Amino acid sequence: MSAKGRSAGGAFGLNRQYVTCPEIYQRETENIFSRSWICVGHVSSFRETGLKPIQIEDHKLFLTLEGERVRTFRNFCRHRGSQLVSEENCGSIGQRIQCPYHAWTYERDGALVAAPNMEGVEEFDSGKFGLIEVPCETVGGFVWICMEPTQSASEFLRPIDQQFADWTTEHLQVAVTLTYEVAANWKLIFQNYSECYHCPNVHPLLNRLTPYKGSMNDVDSGPILGGPMQLSHDSESMSIDAKLVGTPLPNLSDEQLRCVNYFTIFPSMFLSTHPDYVLVHRIQRMDIDCTKIICEFLFHPDCIESDQFDLAKAVEFWDLTNRQDWEVCELAQSGMEDREYIPGPYSDLESVVAAFDKHYFEQMSNGE
Repeated sequence: MSAKGRSAGGAFGLNRQYVTCPEIYQRETENIFSRSWICVGHVSSFRETGLKPIQIEDHKLFLTLEGERVRTFRNFCRHRGSQLVSEENCGSIGQRIQCPYHAWTYERDGALVAAPNMEGVEEFDSGKFGLIEVPCETVGGFVWICMEPTQSASEFLRPIDQQFADWTTEHLQVAVTLTYEVAANWKLIFQNYSECYHCPNVHPLLNRLTPYKGSMNDVDSGPILGGPMQLSHDSESMSIDAKLVGTPLPNLSDEQLRCVNYFTIFPSMFLSTHPDYVLVHRIQRMDIDCTKIICEFLFHPDCIESDQFDLAKAVEFWDLTNRQDWEVCELAQSGMEDREYIPGPYSDLESVVAAFDKHYFEQMSNGE
């Protein structure tokens, strides 16, 4: 849908309770975050150790990498529950994972292979006490986890599978990671990313590189939303000086080299594909009014090795832009907490925000 053809359909913003009510927050846990595919990172970020502890909501897990296969297990020993993998020990764990408490030992495929002093214990069967596996898939080099899947991750991500293919995301590497904690509800972070109505006022530099009305929505309904924004005539990429950070990614068309694509992937990720790199924001709920955001910059190995590679230009630009966004999201959270807050109507420039809300309410009504 072109910018001229957009419509918010007369929709209004979210009511106050959707960013303040603990009961709604809990319903989101059950109806959305337990049933959705959640991105937990790119394979390149743990290829060196082959292990990575992660947390989704209150689920403590860890990933294993064997060859090209990623698997996910709950991060506790089947004996008395001791945590097995941590940031501190994942680099020193060998081929087998041993519990630090009573030395129960597991293969990386989850099988229990040693349980000291359990010989002769009545009804003990090591085959019944392997690690508990959680559904996990790798798509485009990104690792996706879902506690209660109703479809495969590949099916879920089909609307943007060409983005993964054209930008060769499975071959990219995480070059740097920025982490933020924002005093705002996760939905306000999604809504902010979904519109550029605010860009002239909040992001003067970003708006110069990609003017706010030069955008289209390739996907305008469902869990994945977004599309391209055209670079201004004198801009090459999203960087502090508007120049390329490194060599362009291979196989992109002339048209793809002149735009940046922005997609929200409900409920855990923003994907931004640039001419020379890919930017990912991973969204993690911390509390009803607190969101952790992990921002990862991915480049092709050839780009990283190029003499023209200047990572700082992209990091400086996006750190500035991110902080501008987080400030207005926190202002929105603070204002919406007022008991007298009543939402106003969306502009047609906020059509994707209205589409996000529509999908959110559909998911919140699942099973009810």
